[in-house]
Amino acid sequence: MPISLGEKVALPFEEICGLILRNVEPVDDPLVRCCLHAVDTANTEFFLLGQNIFLPGGGLTRDEIEAKKHLPLFLKKFFEEKDKGIGRGYVYDVLWAEYYAYAYSLAEDLNCRFLIDYLSWEIGLRNSLVELRVRMLGEEAEDFQILVRAGGYDFSGIISQLKMQQNPLKAEQFLDEERLKRIYHCEGSDPFSRDFILATLEKARIFSRWERINAIYPVRDII
Repeated sequence: MPISLGEKVALPFEEICGLILRNVEPVDDPLVRCCLHAVDTANTEFFLLGQNIFLPGGGLTRDEIEAKKHLPLFLKKFFEEKDKGIGRGYVYDVLWAEYYAYAYSLAEDLNCRFLIDYLSWEIGLRNSLVELRVRMLGEEAEDFQILVRAGGYDFSGIISQLKMQQNPLKAEQFLDEERLKRIYHCEGSDPFSRDFILATLEKARIFSRWERINAIYPVRDII
């Protein structure tokens, strides 16, 4: 893996995904695909926002998302709820709530220590960011937060440092650096364990994202 965000990754993310899927133990295949469904969730959000962005490495093609075909159950549930009319104020909070509910439940069912620990942290971070966002709008955070039971971390230090960032790209970089710190903390010491493999996948996703960003906006020149 690269040392810094924005540096080139040795292999394209989709190749890393394929390599892991071909070599992972069959019993752990659902956990790998669960991680990759985060890409599908992001691509679904881009589609709903009308943005011409499609991230590589997910399990769904652009056509499948647009036609709502071959969707995993959590995405089917989201579209059904969306078609009925979502009562919550921000539809994309519901989209990610469905993904994280599915992912966290699967991690618990398969007793995957990495995903339980990392998703708990990530969900708590997202809820803290939601609270910051809605507080600025004068709304109640409880109406937007997801899976509150999975949190339990103190993000006051991260939020304080986030407010000090100079621009949105710098803020995104700071948050992804914090994510990488947490992933390294959760991955364990056995490079052949499923925790380490899933952590490698998550790190690759973050580093690949910044490689793409750097190709458009040279990160070091901007921030």
